[in-house]
Amino acid sequence: MGTLRKIDSRMSRSKASCTETKARHEETKWRERVTSLEAVLPTLATKEDLARDVGSLRSEVHAGFGNLRSEMHQSIATLRGEMHQEFGKVRNEMAREIADVRRDMSTEFVSVRREIGAVHHDLHLLGTNLHREMHMLTWRLIGTIVTVSTALVAATHFLSNMR
Repeated sequence: MGTLRKIDSRMSRSKASCTETKARHEETKWRERVTSLEAVLPTLATKEDLARDVGSLRSEVHAGFGNLRSEMHQSIATLRGEMHQEFGKVRNEMAREIADVRRDMSTEFVSVRREIGAVHHDLHLLGTNLHREMHMLTWRLIGTIVTVSTALVAATHFLSNMR
């Protein structure tokens, strides 16, 4: 029995030492974790740090958008200026072309007016000649009728006196 007691006490000691070893190991592990966390904690951001970073990020984004907006305004202004110049060139070219067309039309209208004037003059001369010719023919007809009538009256008178 004595050996059993020795074995039994050794076993209980070994169980105790295993438990202690485990506990020590756990404690060491926890200390290492706490130490690593304590080392990391100063590097973590606080609410103030986050607010400051968000504020600076906001102002940077705002400034970026402001720069973008001003660049866009400048580009649009440049584009508007170029478009204005090009439209001015087109307007001037159109004005020149329209002036040429108006000049050509004016020249053509002058020649058409001349031709109309010539036709009007010819029609006037034709009307005048027609009137003169009709006047002459009317007097010829009157002369012929008077002559023939006189001759008929004379013939009738001659025939009536012959009996």
